[in-house]
Amino acid sequence: MRSPVDVLLGRIEGLKKVEIARRTVPCYKHVIEPDGERLALCLLVDHKQLYRYPFENVKGARALAIKARYLKGEMEHLRLREFQPGICRYVHPRPEAVSA
Repeated sequence: MRSPVDVLLGRIEGLKKVEIARRTVPCYKHVIEPDGERLALCLLVDHKQLYRYPFENVKGARALAIKARYLKGEMEHLRLREFQPGICRYVHPRPEAVSA
């Protein structure tokens, strides 16, 4: 829960709203999932790190709080690597995806 001071200063999860919006860029990529390849919403952080963004229906301050978690490095398990133009796969694959 945000404190009244955080609301007045425009902070979410310790980061300013403007900073979160400036450092994250949404994009669509073809991602190789365990159930096959599909077009998915991704998040480019600091113009160099690409992450899968499975929270497509979340809006408002809650979406900014989730994006702040990406900036803090808490969502490394969703990190992607583009191995062909427009096609990505997970950097740290899930155990069930490795055995397939």
